[in-house]
Amino acid sequence: MSFKKIMAGIGVCSLGFASSAVFSADFNMRLSHGDNESNPTHHAALKFQELVEEYSDGRIEVEIYPSNQLGDEQEVAQSMRRGTIESAIVYTGNLVPLAPSAGVLMLPYAFTSSEEAWPAMDALQEPLNERISKEAGVRAVGLLEKGFRVLTTAEEPVRTLDDLEGQNIRVSPNNIAIETFKAWGIDPTPMAWAEVFSALQQGVIDGQENPYTTAISSNFYEVQDYITEIHYMMWTGPLLVSEQFYQRLPDDLQDAVDRAGVETANYERELSAKLTEEAKNELVDLGMELLGPPEDEAQWQEKAKAIWPEFYEDIGGEEWALEAQRIMDEAINNQ
Repeated sequence: MSFKKIMAGIGVCSLGFASSAVFSADFNMRLSHGDNESNPTHHAALKFQELVEEYSDGRIEVEIYPSNQLGDEQEVAQSMRRGTIESAIVYTGNLVPLAPSAGVLMLPYAFTSSEEAWPAMDALQEPLNERISKEAGVRAVGLLEKGFRVLTTAEEPVRTLDDLEGQNIRVSPNNIAIETFKAWGIDPTPMAWAEVFSALQQGVIDGQENPYTTAISSNFYEVQDYITEIHYMMWTGPLLVSEQFYQRLPDDLQDAVDRAGVETANYERELSAKLTEEAKNELVDLGMELLGPPEDEAQWQEKAKAIWPEFYEDIGGEEWALEAQRIMDEAINNQ
C-alpha cells in the first residue's frame, strides 16, 4: 500500500470536524501547522485534537489550520507569544529565532537514531519549557519528530563529501544548518519552504534536505533522483501551546492538554517511524535511488561536531548547551 493511501486513511478533514461543535466549548484552540493534510504533522494535529477534546470532556475545542493558513511558522510563533493564536506545530528551526534555547535539538549528530532521540527529548522537555516559556511565551506539550533530514539531489549522486562539492543545496534558513553545510565544504542556499519545489523544478538549486516522508508529501521524487542518508539532524517540531492561553485554563484542563500532548508525541513518533519505512519503499518504486549513508560518514560527523561550540551563543549560551547535552546523554545511556 502506498504512503499516500496510508496517510489518506489515517485522518479526516480537520476543518469541517472542528467547526461543528465549536460553539459548545468553554475554550477554543486554533492549531496551526505548515504542512499539507498528507503529512505526518497533520495527523499529529488530528490526534491532539481528538485527545484534547476527549480529556477535557469537550470543554476545549481544537480547530486545525494546515498549510500555513494562519501565517508562516515564525509569524505564528509571534502570534502565540501575544496570545492571539493558541497552539501550533512548528519546526524547531523556525522557533529558534524567538526561543534560542530550542536550538539544542538541532545540534548536528546530537542523535544518531530514533531510539536515542526519544528518551533524550523526553528528558529535555521540562527544562526546555522553563526556558522557552520565558524566551517566547510558549510551552512544548510534546516534542514530535519526523525522522532524520536526508539529502536529495538531481543528476549527481552524493556518496562522499567530495561529491557534495559544487552542489547547490537548499537548507532551512537557520544558522546551524547553514554552518554545518559550510563545514562540509559548500555554501548552501537558505530558502523559504514555499519556494523549494519550484526552485528544484527550475534547476535553481540541485538538492535539499528533509525527511523521507517529505519527499513523498511534497512530490520531490518528480524533480530529484537520489537520496543520501546523511541523517545529520532529526526533524523535530514542538507541539506548542501559547503560555497566555495555557495559564487561562483551570488546572484540570491544563492537565488534559499536557496529557494529550505527551500521548500525541508518542503516537506521532511511532507513526513517523512506520511511514518513513513506507516512504522509502515507495520512493524506490517512484524511481529514486536510495544510496544509504555516505561512504565516509565518520568524516561528516567529525566535521559537524567540531563546530558545536560556534552555536552555543545562538542557542541559549554555553552553560545551557552543555547542560542540555548532559541531560540528553544521560537519558540515552540509561535507556
